[in-house]
Amino acid sequence: MSASRPASTGLSPLERAALPLLLAVAAVLRVRESFRTPLWYDELYTRAAVDRPWDAVMEVMRNDVHPPLHFAISWLWRFAGDSDLAVRSSSMVAGLAGVAVAGLLARECFGPRAGMLAAALVALHPYHIYASQEARSYPLLWLMLSLSAWGAWRWCEHGRRTDAALFVLGSALALWTHYLAGVALAVQWVWGLARLRREQGRMLAWTGLHVAVAALFAPVLPLWWTQLHRVEVDHWMPRPTLADLFETLRKLAFGAVYLAPVVLALAVAPFTERRLRRAATFALVAGPLVVLLCWGLGAAGVRVFTPRYMMLAIPALMMLVAAGAMRLPGRAAGVAAALLLALSLRAAILRPPSPEAESLRRMRAALEPQLRPGDRVFHADAHTLLFGLRYWPQQRHRLLLMGQRMPYYEGHHVVADSLRGEATEVADAVRNGERWWGLAVHQPGLDVSAASALFDSAAAAPPARFDVVKMWSGPAR
Repeated sequence: MSASRPASTGLSPLERAALPLLLAVAAVLRVRESFRTPLWYDELYTRAAVDRPWDAVMEVMRNDVHPPLHFAISWLWRFAGDSDLAVRSSSMVAGLAGVAVAGLLARECFGPRAGMLAAALVALHPYHIYASQEARSYPLLWLMLSLSAWGAWRWCEHGRRTDAALFVLGSALALWTHYLAGVALAVQWVWGLARLRREQGRMLAWTGLHVAVAALFAPVLPLWWTQLHRVEVDHWMPRPTLADLFETLRKLAFGAVYLAPVVLALAVAPFTERRLRRAATFALVAGPLVVLLCWGLGAAGVRVFTPRYMMLAIPALMMLVAAGAMRLPGRAAGVAAALLLALSLRAAILRPPSPEAESLRRMRAALEPQLRPGDRVFHADAHTLLFGLRYWPQQRHRLLLMGQRMPYYEGHHVVADSLRGEATEVADAVRNGERWWGLAVHQPGLDVSAASALFDSAAAAPPARFDVVKMWSGPAR
């Protein structure tokens, strides 16, 4: 069985029946993932940023480093409710749409069977499942980049105005979602110049489409300029190493080291067939090549690389893997597809939850039965503070910075000054015999040592440990 070039007709009856079923399975997996853990800091930061009037949301954005689209959607999405599932549901919608678009793009490039397999692999990919239920911008970015790529491929192949509009809109919205989209779009622009190098008029038109994208992005430029210096002043991304690149490959290969050689071999296979080479090159440019470029830029000091960001390559890489599996001879293609789907589903089910979110869940289960209204809860960081404010609103929460400066990514502009306390408040609680609790998250980039030492000296017993979270209880006896 080999992959065939896409037909110009619409979806077959089998595809029309299979796609809704696939999306239903994808939705179930994402809802399951959402119920595993409560909201954690990154999600709580977004929620805190948008739980205010729009002009105040804009003020938070000016002190952040992200474009406005995800904030705007999250602000509008509050109509869905305040439950954890409701907060995360906009990401789920974007994630499910991304599954469908990835399949349609793979169909355009490699044929209907590869398209369905690519959609299924994205739907079952453990890191796509996780990210597309998290209340963050990643699934929206991946969706918009996939729409951009779909429009780019179709316009370069057919030159239709509707395809141009799809490319321009998808690209502009990707930039409005995350500035990292600029790297992916630049790589895609170079690919288009090479693809159209013998058609000077279309090369100019291709560049003109990018000018249209830039024009649509122009309203964000003042915000971007305001945010630009903050990346260097308050950066948190270290320079990536080879270990980071291998970790990214492991995650892209369904989180399993033993699957990395299989994924790479199948992804390379379409390049060996001449009629698939152009589409395979495009898929390489739309995902894996962006990862390598970002890693190189990161090693040079440009802060664009973390393994989490690089999961944007999942849709394009799964296209290549699906195309590679479908060009295997005879029944081997079906066997390979079945094994890939089974292993990806297994990886999705076995993937452990986010360490911080899981630690917070365990801490909450231990602390919540002991809390009484009015108890004091002291926090060494904004991570536990925002968590406490959401899940224990009846307690008195205080953030103890212990003289430290609070960078933007630790919630400086979403934490009210009225919540910031002093070390003397712990001593007062001990002296007055009040019930109090101390919480701290131990993560790279956070220095909670001073507050932790204070809690150690005042607590009634050594802290309870929940992986990256510590919990102290008082009063001291």
